[in-house]
Amino acid sequence: MPVQLLNLFKYLLIALIWLFFVRVLRAIWVESRPQRSSIAVAAPQAPPATAPVREKSGRTRKGGGSLGQPRLIVLSGGALVKGAEFMMSESMTLGRGQGCNISMARDTYASSVHARIYQHSNEWRVEDLNSTNGTYVNGKKLSGSQSIVSGDRLQIGQTIFEVSL
Repeated sequence: MPVQLLNLFKYLLIALIWLFFVRVLRAIWVESRPQRSSIAVAAPQAPPATAPVREKSGRTRKGGGSLGQPRLIVLSGGALVKGAEFMMSESMTLGRGQGCNISMARDTYASSVHARIYQHSNEWRVEDLNSTNGTYVNGKKLSGSQSIVSGDRLQIGQTIFEVSL
């Protein structure tokens, strides 16, 4: 095999190793950078989600709200208990971080502050907050902000929620 071809392969291998390191450093940078300023200016948020409360009917829900209020129901995922329900507030964040309204600390595929759900002009919207693995609505990757309706399935990390409005 000619020496020039071997040198070409050597330089391609070195370039691939550098690309790998750049990708790893970018992932670390995205996870460790501070929150975007638009989150800090958002409307006051409710306190972080508490453990689900079991009702007499056998259904679970968060806090003391009624079943007629908009809520997220956990369908699957290792981070939260299946069947847990979380009442939706005007603006709420979801992710692994302690400051999120719905904290999924054990979901390693969720970013620190992964997504935001908020009410705007009498409709509910979900927005991906530059998460590493993306946010999915009904199996389609979300880009920007999108309105959600009752029955939509929202995937954040490995956790799947159903929207109930």
